[in-house]
Amino acid sequence: MLKKFNQFFHPQINRIDMSFTPFMANVNGNILQIMQATDDNIPDLLVLEEQVYSGRTPWNKFSFETELRKRRNSLYLVVYQASTLVAFIGARFSPEETHITNIAVAPAYQHQHIGRYLMQMMIDRTRENDSDSVTLEVKTDNEIAQRLYQSLGFKGNFIRKDYYQDTHTDAMNMVLWLKPHQIKRKKFTF
Repeated sequence: MLKKFNQFFHPQINRIDMSFTPFMANVNGNILQIMQATDDNIPDLLVLEEQVYSGRTPWNKFSFETELRKRRNSLYLVVYQASTLVAFIGARFSPEETHITNIAVAPAYQHQHIGRYLMQMMIDRTRENDSDSVTLEVKTDNEIAQRLYQSLGFKGNFIRKDYYQDTHTDAMNMVLWLKPHQIKRKKFTF
């Protein structure tokens, strides 16, 4: 009886599932290994960032180390084809929302639906956790990424001026409401 009482009055307790089992997937003809990121992956993550961001690494080693330690509410996945890191995605979860903190796909693997596959995995995980929404920031001039997110149902929410400190570029906050009847105007906490 007490358990049922607690579930009724405290439905959000222990609802976020951060477990992850590595698996192989065929994405558009690419056989990929998807697993949870560890500190051992950081050198590969930095190399991938340099490829994607023209020699820059928006997230440095310390940033990745810090995020990978947040196992209670964060999930970072790496995607390898053989021994080559081809993509990664990171998200931070709360009972109300999931925030995509980072996603990147190696230039040679872009336009092969790997980014879409990873985004859909995080959206599905958000649904499994019964959260209300998924949010992210995207550069205002990154039309390709915006089209991907829009095709998944994300809508522009607001602009964050000078969000990307290294380039002083604005970001568009985008949101995907998973429970349309609960849409609220609120500021996100991430």
